Amino acid sequence: MEPPARKKTGPLMKAVTATRMRDMALGALGAMIGAWAAPFGSAMLGALAGVLASGGLRLAMPKGNWLGEGERLAARPHKRDRPQEREQAVLESLPLAFLMLDEGAQVTFCSTDAHALLVRDPVGQHISAVFRAPAVLAAVNRSLSGETRDETFEFTALRPRTRHLRATIRVPGREKRVVLALQDVSQVHRLDAMRMDFVANASHELRTPLAAISGMVETLQGPARNDTANRDRFLGIITREVARMARLVDDLLSLSRIELQANVTPTAQEDLRPIVAEAVGATASLAAENGNDIHVDLGEGALIVRGDRDELLQIFHNLISNAIKYGGADQPIEILRKAQPEGWIGIAVRDHGEGIDPTLVPRLTERFFRVNKRESISRGGTGLGLAIVKHILTRHRGELQITSTVGEGSSFTVRLPTP
Repeated sequence: MEPPARKKTGPLMKAVTATRMRDMALGALGAMIGAWAAPFGSAMLGALAGVLASGGLRLAMPKGNWLGEGERLAARPHKRDRPQEREQAVLESLPLAFLMLDEGAQVTFCSTDAHALLVRDPVGQHISAVFRAPAVLAAVNRSLSGETRDETFEFTALRPRTRHLRATIRVPGREKRVVLALQDVSQVHRLDAMRMDFVANASHELRTPLAAISGMVETLQGPARNDTANRDRFLGIITREVARMARLVDDLLSLSRIELQANVTPTAQEDLRPIVAEAVGATASLAAENGNDIHVDLGEGALIVRGDRDELLQIFHNLISNAIKYGGADQPIEILRKAQPEGWIGIAVRDHGEGIDPTLVPRLTERFFRVNKRESISRGGTGLGLAIVKHILTRHRGELQITSTVGEGSSFTVRLPTP
């Protein structure tokens, strides 16, 4: 025969029992002290006086009675956390963006990271009100109906801005609820689009001179075989197109090499003054042909930065070449030191050409972007010069600031941190 189960004692009864035991112990101690301290023959009166004194002391204490003590202890919150509260605390601490849905496709939980992806708190809303995407609702319905238990797909969220999200829907165990995990893959889509644009543009830039060369060769092999005058003209076109392809391939290789080292910051210390002078010397013949005078004013003292000398030289070579090509014939070009906050050095390359529409300035560092494509090609441009400058400065933890006014010219300021 099993022993009878013990009745559970509530916190109030435990407090009352503990308080009564303390009162009895205090009373006994008072009686002993009173009997010991009383005169001979009056121990009983001394014990009684000790009991009365201890009782009065107990009642004089704050919340001294056993009922008040019991109420105080009973009013304390339980030390043990509720299982639901512990579960929610664990879920909120997970570094994941996910929602939990009940059997009616209502959102019952939203993680901290998921809040960052959404416009407002989705808890209590139907999933169709959270995402205006039919693919999400269809996948959730399939999971709740038991057709699928694990599904991954991508969809486009339009609020608060257009983003590409990858969703994974899973049904935990046999429960009638769904976990919807979210991942923002917008950056991946942007990189894919950039790569596709780059391949398309590079193919086009190479295919155009190749088609011209192929046509000239076929003409020389056929009708113009014995035409000396046209042969020299065709050979000149072939030479020009070959040089254009060589420049394009060189720029593509430079850009690829720079991107491979994007996360490796240079450690050597270089003085920008001789680097700028070398870049001016390298472009002197081109400036003379175009009638440009280059004025350099870098102030006094060394301009020491941490960087790769060849890449720094390429920055100023590209900027000065662009100023010569697009700054207008017989127009001066200025290379000046610009005042910067402490810890930075700024050098500007300014031309006095036609200037650039301010709406196009943010796109100047895009690969193969040209304000005037026909003029750029005729001047031997590849559309990669400023993209190379931007990537070099990114590797050097620097910046390129561009300002332009239509009819007045443009200024390209290179900002580099000091060691």
